[in-house]
Amino acid sequence: MSGESLASYLLRLGYRLGLSPLHLIRAAGWTKQGNPNHFPGSLLLDLPKPQTQAFAQLTGLTARDVSALTLAQWRDRYPPIARSLPAQGRLMRPDPWLYVGSPRFCPSCLTGDGTATQQLYGGPRLKLWHLPVVFACTEHRIYLEASCPHCGQPHDTQGPLVQRANDHTLHPAQCRWTVDTQTQRRKSLACAGRLDHRTTPACDQPQPTADILRFQKSIRSRLKSPTRMTDASEYFTDLRLATALISTTWPHGRELLDADTAERIDSNSRKMHHGPAGRPNQQLRDTPPRDPVVCGALLMAADRLLSRGDLPDFMSEITRAAFGSPSSRTSWAVLYDKHKNDCSERLRQVAEPVTRTFPLVNGRGGTRAPLRTGYQAEHIPAFLEPDWYQRYLASCAGSESKTVRRASAVRLVQWAMGGAYDDAAEFLGIKPVQTHLLTGRETRRSVRTGCNPLELDRALRALASELQSPRQPPVDYRRRRQALHEWVLNIETWNDLVSKLPPTMLRYRTLTNDRKRQDASVFIWTLITRGEHLFAPRPLEAAQPAEIQRQWAGRRNTAWFQFSRPDPLGHYADLRHILSGYAQQLARDIDSGLSPENEPE
Repeated sequence: MSGESLASYLLRLGYRLGLSPLHLIRAAGWTKQGNPNHFPGSLLLDLPKPQTQAFAQLTGLTARDVSALTLAQWRDRYPPIARSLPAQGRLMRPDPWLYVGSPRFCPSCLTGDGTATQQLYGGPRLKLWHLPVVFACTEHRIYLEASCPHCGQPHDTQGPLVQRANDHTLHPAQCRWTVDTQTQRRKSLACAGRLDHRTTPACDQPQPTADILRFQKSIRSRLKSPTRMTDASEYFTDLRLATALISTTWPHGRELLDADTAERIDSNSRKMHHGPAGRPNQQLRDTPPRDPVVCGALLMAADRLLSRGDLPDFMSEITRAAFGSPSSRTSWAVLYDKHKNDCSERLRQVAEPVTRTFPLVNGRGGTRAPLRTGYQAEHIPAFLEPDWYQRYLASCAGSESKTVRRASAVRLVQWAMGGAYDDAAEFLGIKPVQTHLLTGRETRRSVRTGCNPLELDRALRALASELQSPRQPPVDYRRRRQALHEWVLNIETWNDLVSKLPPTMLRYRTLTNDRKRQDASVFIWTLITRGEHLFAPRPLEAAQPAEIQRQWAGRRNTAWFQFSRPDPLGHYADLRHILSGYAQQLARDIDSGLSPENEPE
């Protein structure tokens, strides 16, 4: 039947033939050698080609019909399916956002459509019911049933794909969950209650509103064309994260729901969010409620949360109220870190500052896909352009200006090229240990220095938006860094530049001073690459004896101060003017494709 699951087909076929579902999969060769009673739940997710062909031959179906009984068609749209597939060397462990053996159901669908076949064997158990995001039947306009009305099973546990798989006597619409029996001759028996008949009048049960039904239809529409697979996958990951955030931080976010729905969630969450002393806790809830009314309300609240225009501020408010302050150590931040590569770009932009992953150090940020930035990584200098910094970041950097300029450059590169934070730092020629900025462990420091990570991230996003449409052709800073790798002013060029200085005694002392030539080369390198003097190449210094190297290294900061101070001494003012002019010409040459020459020393 259309939309039928594999378990449903096996139950109907077995009942018609008087054979158990287990007998059928044995005949198809689906059981593992040495374990003929095992009924693997992975059969529902996907079937390898040999298994598909074997079952098609056994039943007279086509291979396409057999494949259509599984959830494989949604594996690229609904991530929990792919996450539940058995990996090499391990058994399947169903994702909590997938009901493998205990789906909810619609009694009216199980009753059938009145045809002779469905009168005998009942209606189909739909594949959609295995997805927790499907909580209502839009055809019959009712909520799905979460458990058998006779025995109350299942509760919150996952069951096998088919309960009592060796039982051939039960009608497909009967409950197959095992119940205890007082008969000594049998240890257990099936509940056998009919699932296709409601035990309570419809008027006594909650009915889905028009908004809930519209929301349910919109979810189902994402499982099929014309919704792009990537968009659907990202949406369901976003929905999962948003649902977990609301559930974990409840009652924060209560305003997203009406009073009646909020009261239902209150009742459902009270036992999960309060310890024995009644104290609230923030234990992660990444399992959707089995109660379809509560589940639908939570999912719709999560959808509303994701569609808010003030999502960054709202999420920041929720996490601060629930956890005290944004931190990468909160339970929700850990869940986000697990799924961040699968969620949408918009949610990543919102969640990263909230979870204080702006930025992490020593590669702890993991890997991630690049954002659609509109600029290229090579267009970002290693030490953020002063104009960019002043216009966007200075107001929220506090006293961390140097660290902010450095870390912001790395962050912009990571957004453009993806990968780990340390990879972006290496791209810029920066040691990762030099790129840390106000992580979760440095909350007190951020207060002391006046740096606001949330405001900083928001400002950096605004700068990234500007870089998408530059006012003039962008500079390829990577080409400049590569051209000046291990570069130093050669002696002829240095003498020529020094000859243009005013005739003072310092001029003649400078002529033979290799340390000054090295310092001048570093200054030119910073002007052209927009990098920091700390990471500039120093080939002249590296060629000196160890004692001389230590002496030069001890003078680095003093020399750089003289070159960079706003009121340099006369000699340095003259030298800086000459070096700046030379740097402009050298930058034009590099940008046009010429390579600077280094003569042998």
